[in-house]
Amino acid sequence: MLFNSPLFLLGFLPICLLVFRLLGRVSWTAALASLTVASFIFYAWWDPVHSWPMAVSILGNFVCGLVLVRVRGGRWGTPVLALGVGLNLAMLGWFKYAGFIAANLEHLAGIRVGLDPILLPLGISFFTFTQIAYLVDVRRKVASEPGLMNYSLFVTFFPHLIAGPIIHHKEMMPQFESRRRHVFADDFAAGSALFIIGLSKKLLFADPVAQFASGAFVAAAQGDPLGMFAAWQGALAYTVQIYFDFSAYSDMAVGLARMFGIDLPVNFNSPYQADSIIEFWRRWHMTLSRFLRDYLYVPLGGNRHGPWRRHLNLMAVMLIGGLWHGAAWTFMVWGGLHGLYLITNHLWREVRQRRGAGPSGPLGRAAGVAATLLAVVVAWVFFRATSFDGALAMLAGMAGLNGIGLPTGAESATASWQGMGLALALLGLSLVAPNSQQIMRHCHPGLAPVAAPDRFGGLVWQPTLRWAAALAVLALASTFSLWSPTEFLYYRF
Repeated sequence: MLFNSPLFLLGFLPICLLVFRLLGRVSWTAALASLTVASFIFYAWWDPVHSWPMAVSILGNFVCGLVLVRVRGGRWGTPVLALGVGLNLAMLGWFKYAGFIAANLEHLAGIRVGLDPILLPLGISFFTFTQIAYLVDVRRKVASEPGLMNYSLFVTFFPHLIAGPIIHHKEMMPQFESRRRHVFADDFAAGSALFIIGLSKKLLFADPVAQFASGAFVAAAQGDPLGMFAAWQGALAYTVQIYFDFSAYSDMAVGLARMFGIDLPVNFNSPYQADSIIEFWRRWHMTLSRFLRDYLYVPLGGNRHGPWRRHLNLMAVMLIGGLWHGAAWTFMVWGGLHGLYLITNHLWREVRQRRGAGPSGPLGRAAGVAATLLAVVVAWVFFRATSFDGALAMLAGMAGLNGIGLPTGAESATASWQGMGLALALLGLSLVAPNSQQIMRHCHPGLAPVAAPDRFGGLVWQPTLRWAAALAVLALASTFSLWSPTEFLYYRF
């Protein structure tokens, strides 16, 4: 079930909200139970028969958590944690990576495994990482023993289940344990405003530009030589497509949760406005960055053993982060590029510190934003491409090896002034416009609202008729695309 589908907007969500509100008048526990049931229905709607991995994962991790609570202070704490994390990774490895490993064994070593195609459960990367973090937090004594219903809701809460954010036990359980005292009308107004902003990003920005990204990448995958114009059009189109698509989902997830009086962590903070790769990863998929830092980078030693060990840890973390996104070597290259970018960024900072350089001025910051964005665009080519050959063909076109190839005559999705103009316009918007959390900052959207620069001071959402009219126009414009909904890009991960 997609957030941008009529079934969800006109059926599931209104019924879920109504039942939650009615039961909430009687019992907070009953309201949470209805939300848990609704979340299971939301997930199982995709394919009831193949929804069992999530149910097994929840039950197994809940039992493991109960055992950990009792043994975490003794000698059995570490083995139990290792077993729990190992089983989670084994399930993730089987469903997501078994086919990839089998294909590589056959290709590289000539070993035929004969493995039948395995259906990848939706959201398995997200609910697996969420539960690994829970087990580690139990071992660290920062998570307490929950009831089965609250734990199930913690994992399955439908706004975050399919594509994040990756939530922490300590963030959510206090919200489940006691009713929020805010007025429902205020939460609903703020949540629906944020949801509409996200919906419009998906339907009015991300989806229309997608055809221009697909045209170029499909042509490159087929071996067609792309001119510089077509290649850059495709790369920039995908750069803004994934930006607005993931930004839209993040807004919609936080907005949906707010309608129920629950706050999710902010997961997106204008990453293309970052002036370094380090800053980019503090702004893009913020909860994944937090997970990789707290549960992988720090346990590996972080920066505690000197700069070279830090560089090795950074590369290892980013390679794993790339593989987390998908079972393909192109994702590994994407992660490796970002690992290389981060190492270079840290080395550059060290050089500047040794020279006693102060903060960059406006021109230095602009140069940093441009260099960061260029590095990100190049890496996105490997993220989007379905093969190395396709990625290299795109990069060859971007480098001008096939000529410029300006559009002439009939325009197409591969090379058109319309596609380039739309991509550049949306890129400019991502570089200068405030993000949704900044617009909604007076109602504190999410668990850690982001700061807004002074230049955005006048653009602040308020529960007024003017804002209601503006959002109604956005909602109306978005409805024309509802009847052919497209998946969010992060649904695949």
